[in-house]
This record gives sequence, structure tokens and C-alpha cells, in this order.
Amino acid sequence: MLKKIIFFIYLALSLGWVSAKCNMPVPDTDLGVYIPKRNVAGHFLSIENEELIIYSIDEHKNVRVSVKRVKVAYSAFGGDEDISKLKKGILMRIWYVGCRMPKKGLPVAAYIEFFSADPLDIPSESYLKKNGR
Repeated sequence: MLKKIIFFIYLALSLGWVSAKCNMPVPDTDLGVYIPKRNVAGHFLSIENEELIIYSIDEHKNVRVSVKRVKVAYSAFGGDEDISKLKKGILMRIWYVGCRMPKKGLPVAAYIEFFSADPLDIPSESYLKKNGR
């Protein structure tokens, strides 16, 4: 009986860890997998020395994010764009590697999504706050 209890506790803990997994959005698809809330969202300002600068709508300040691992950003409507060609002022959402801030140094972008290549296209406020795609 004790073995069964231990097994069920182990199973419950294992399932809890699986559901807490960090999933990234997948471009141009909706796999029905839970995608956590983005780590930062706001207005794109520039890229300098492999660091993207975004004005965060949550923190109301400029935030730097390493883009050493990311060379392409994906549109919310499909398609992609080289990050060096992004226009100042576009709205974007960024997910960090591991879905969280590192203990030291800059956060590292794992996935970048922009609403539209046109800075004049403004989404509803919920776009920047919702989970996933």
C-alpha cells in the first residue's frame, strides 16, 4: 500500500512539473499547447551591440534584452522579419530563454513577436497582456 501511495505522489509531482514547462510560441501555428505570458512587451526602440532595447509597458522604462540567439522576429499575422530591419515604434512581445530573468546579466530573447511592421498599426490593449499567440 505504501508503494502505491509513493507512486501516486511521484506521478502527481511529475505531472505538475510537466505542466509548468516553458513553451515558446511556434510561428504561424497554434498547436493547442499552453504558451506562458510574454516576459516583456512594449515599443521597439533599437538594436545596439546585439542588445534589443524595448520600452516596457509594464515597467514604464527601457529594457535591454540580448538577441545573440535570435536573428528573426515573427509577425502576429504570419511571416517573419530580420530583427535588423524592424522599425522603431512597432509593438512587440518577447519571451526569454527559460521563460524567466537570469540570475545575472541581461535576459536572453528566445522568441520575438511583433504585431505589425507598421508602427501606426495599434492592437487592442489585450494583445500585449495575453498569454501565447
